[in-house]
Amino acid sequence: MSGSTQPGSGATVSIQALSSIVQRLPHCLRGQTGLSIRYLRRKPGRGLVIVYAAGALTAGSAPHGRDPHRWLTVVVDEAALVGTRLRFSTEQLQQARVETRAPGILTIPTLALVVQVFPADNALPTLATSLRTAHEEPLFAELEAAARTQLGDPDWHICGARADPVRYKPGSRCLIRYTLKLEKVSGERVARQELSIFGKVYGDPEKLRAIQAAAQQLYAQQMQEGSQPIIPRPLRTVETLGLTLNQAVEANEGANSKAARPGLQVLRPHFTGAVDGETLDVDIPGKELRATAIALARLHTSAVRLEGPLRTGAKAAKRARERAALIATYCPVLADRAQRLAQQLTKSLAPLQPDTYRPAHGGFKPSQLLFCGERVFVVDLDGPCLADPALDVGYLLAYLRPNGLWYGRAGMRRWFVSAAAKFVSAYRLAMCERGIDETTIGGILERARLYGAATLFKIAARRIHRLNGPRPAELAAMLTEIEACMSSSDAMVPTGKHNRRGIALQLCPDAGIEAATFEGSRHVRDGIVARPRSRSN
Repeated sequence: MSGSTQPGSGATVSIQALSSIVQRLPHCLRGQTGLSIRYLRRKPGRGLVIVYAAGALTAGSAPHGRDPHRWLTVVVDEAALVGTRLRFSTEQLQQARVETRAPGILTIPTLALVVQVFPADNALPTLATSLRTAHEEPLFAELEAAARTQLGDPDWHICGARADPVRYKPGSRCLIRYTLKLEKVSGERVARQELSIFGKVYGDPEKLRAIQAAAQQLYAQQMQEGSQPIIPRPLRTVETLGLTLNQAVEANEGANSKAARPGLQVLRPHFTGAVDGETLDVDIPGKELRATAIALARLHTSAVRLEGPLRTGAKAAKRARERAALIATYCPVLADRAQRLAQQLTKSLAPLQPDTYRPAHGGFKPSQLLFCGERVFVVDLDGPCLADPALDVGYLLAYLRPNGLWYGRAGMRRWFVSAAAKFVSAYRLAMCERGIDETTIGGILERARLYGAATLFKIAARRIHRLNGPRPAELAAMLTEIEACMSSSDAMVPTGKHNRRGIALQLCPDAGIEAATFEGSRHVRDGIVARPRSRSN
C-alpha cells in the first residue's frame, strides 16, 4: 500500500460512496447503472466484503437483486479500513492502476482492493464451471450420474439443464439449484420428468471432503436403521470442481405432504387474536419443535466418525471474548459490561468437559432447517464436528429468541419461554429413548445455558459485522439475556418487568442506560405475524 494510504494521511472515502466509484471502473458490468448493496460483512482479519446488485438495463426487468449475473463483489483488505471508511481518497481510487489477472476480476494492488464480477471469485475458481450445464461441459456427466443415482435407474438421460445460484457467500461457498429435464426411452415409449438437485461449491477442498463424508455416513446409518434420514441424500462429490451434489427436498414427497417451509418461517412467533386490542394468544409450533429436537438427538447419538479438532468450551469462550471486545469498541458505553460478562462466561465455560464428545452440527439454528409437513430436514451441514451436544442445544435456543425480544414487543417473552420449554422437553425425551441416562441429559441442558450465552455474543456482533449504526438499547437487552443465561439454572429466559403503560424496561446499571420501548401494535411487525382469531356468532 502506498504511503498516502497509511493511517493519519487524512485521505479517506466512505464505504457508502464506494459504489458510485466502483461502477466507473473498466469492465464492471458495462451498460448497467446503479449499485445496491445485497450483502455486507466486515470481520476481524478478513477485511470487508460487499456484494452489489447492478441495476437492470431496461424498465420492467426482473428484480436485479435476484439475478446473480448482475452481482459484483468488492473485497477490501483489513489494512485499508478505518472504521466505516477506507484509507484512500476518491482521487486515488480513480487514478490507481487497475490489473485484470483473470476474467471478471479486477485488482488495485496499491489500494488493497479487488472487484469481482459474478461468477468470478478468486477463492472459488471452479464456480463459473459449476454453472455451465451444456452437454460438452464436464459438469454435464456428473449431473446425469447424480440423477441416475437418485432415481435408481441408469436409463435416464438429461435433455436439458439449468443452473440457478441460490445463495452465495463470496470466497467461501455457493449453493446452486440444478433443474434437469430427463428422458428415458423404453421401446416406443418416451418417459419424461423434471428433477431438481442441489449443488454446493466450496473453496476449501478439505472441508468439502469432511462435509460429504459426514453426510454419507449419517445418511447410510439412518437408512440401515430403517428410519427416515434427517438430511437430503448425498448423491455425488466432484472434487475437481469442489462441488457436492445432493437430493433436493421436494414439496411433493408423499401423498399427504404439505409444501416445504423454511425453518425461519416456521420457528418464529405467530399469534392468534383480535386486532381490536385484545390479548393475543401464543401459537407455538409444537410438532415442528418436537421434530427438530428428535432430529438433533438422532445426530448426537449417531455413530458418525468425524475427524478434525474438537469444538471445546474453551474455543467458544475465546470467541465470546473476541466478540465482547468488538462490542466494546463499537459501543463504548457498554464496554465494561460486555467484557465483564465475557470474562465471567470464560471462567464457567472454558473448563467444561462433557462425558463424551459426540457428533454435532456446529451451527444448529432455524435457518438450517426445512419442514415438509411434520418432517424436518437439516439442509445445511457445513460444520460437522465432535463437540459437547450442549453446543447445538444452546445454539438453537439462542437463535430461537425472536428479534422482537430485544425491543420488549408484546408476547415475545411468552412465546420464547413456551417454545424453548417444548424443545427442551422433546430433546430430553428423545435422548432418553436413545439410551442416554438422565444425569447425562441433565448435564447437557445445564451446559447449554453457557453455550447459549456464547452464541448470544455472536448474535450481538451481527450489527457490527454489517456496519449498522449502534443501538445501545438493543445491545443492552442482549447483554441482559446473556447474564440471565449464566445465572439461571431453572429458566434460561427470565420474565421481563413491565410498567402499566406496556413499556418494557431493561436496566443496565453498569452503563447507566435505561432502554424503554413501547410494545407496539398487534399487527405484522419485526417478523411477528398476528392473525385475527375467529369468533363464533
